[in-house]
Amino acid sequence: MLKAHFLNVGKGNCSIIEFQSGRLSMVDIDNSQVKEGDSRTDPVDYYREKFSNKDLFRLILTHPDMDHMSGLSEFSRNVTIHNFWDTDHNKQMDDDWDNSPYNEEDWDKYQQFRHSTEKPKCLRLYQRATADCCWIQDNVNILAPTPKLVELANSTEEYNHLSYVLKFEYAGVKFILGGDATKEVWDEIDISDLKANIFLAPHHGSKNNINEDAFEHIAPDYVIVSVGLDVDYDYEYYSQLANMSVLSTKNYGTMRVEVADGGTYKIFPERNP
Repeated sequence: MLKAHFLNVGKGNCSIIEFQSGRLSMVDIDNSQVKEGDSRTDPVDYYREKFSNKDLFRLILTHPDMDHMSGLSEFSRNVTIHNFWDTDHNKQMDDDWDNSPYNEEDWDKYQQFRHSTEKPKCLRLYQRATADCCWIQDNVNILAPTPKLVELANSTEEYNHLSYVLKFEYAGVKFILGGDATKEVWDEIDISDLKANIFLAPHHGSKNNINEDAFEHIAPDYVIVSVGLDVDYDYEYYSQLANMSVLSTKNYGTMRVEVADGGTYKIFPERNP
């Protein structure tokens, strides 16, 4: 079966997918809000517990925001990473780390990975990229970004424009992970690619990233929102979009979706509100 884990990391993002091939993927990582004794999930600890001594086949950072890469340095010290997905962006960070909730070592590790050729091998992949192995065999479809969107992000310094949007499928059950994709990103995706059963809302369910023209074609059973306790999201819109329910990490905790060979699936929340 396929298993998709949506971790309760607060306002950031972290998803882990166990493909039938045995290849593990992580999409984003964030432990910046995890405090000792609270209910949020530290991705490093979660990986150690669930996937002890297993390599990570691919790590995908949807875009270069710190709430999608925090914990990267610690994670890489404990886990062998084979492939790393990035985009050809020009984002730079200032040096005022003393007043930041994030760690400079994570940004530095990210820069190292961007130029790495082996363990991890850095790949820059864009819409409809194909290959003889790996993500194609795992039924992963890169819906965004396009080179045009990367150029837009670099020229405007709005790096959400280059966010990866990923679709994967197993036994007819389809997932879309929205990253922090903007309305401009969704406009660049063919509507025929947009049907999904499980939709991870872009940008933590922000109203600013809703593209109604595109999202009506997704028509998901469930919308999952990765969001912190002190952050609001557009519940009204997403509750109308979802055929079944909206499940936020702040209310349901970490969630695991299991897809069986026959095309049935079940969601296992950490807690019920």
